[in-house]
Amino acid sequence: MLAKISEFLLGATRGFNEAETRLLSFLMDSLPAQEREILAHQLISVRKIQRPNPGQLVVAYYKSGDEVPRLPYLGYEHCLANITYMSGGRVKTTSLVLHNGRFMTFERNVPQRLSDIETLRSVVLHPKGFESVAPEIDAQERRVPSA
Repeated sequence: MLAKISEFLLGATRGFNEAETRLLSFLMDSLPAQEREILAHQLISVRKIQRPNPGQLVVAYYKSGDEVPRLPYLGYEHCLANITYMSGGRVKTTSLVLHNGRFMTFERNVPQRLSDIETLRSVVLHPKGFESVAPEIDAQERRVPSA
């Protein structure tokens, strides 16, 4: 009971919503088999989800001390994929970001309802190569030019 009250006060849930799950399924369909298995294990291990900036940022947390297998992209903020979809007749892109090899965040244009995703346009793996996307995303959130 205390855990549920804490989650409510912190704005956390135990699982991804339908729209987030749909984006993850697009990603899973695009990954090589070994990476798909690792990501599936990570997603099962997620303890709670927070949405500190609904529609822009969703954060996954793992139980402290859990040794979750990691994908081989160990940068602090590595964009695993940009998923582009149609929503309300407009093209939108959501970034799925790893932190030290573990799936951690949905960033930018995060759909809140399954109906927000009309059709999939594309899934681009490692859109920035292997550099961090943090400066670009931070600049967009603060509406200042990136360096």
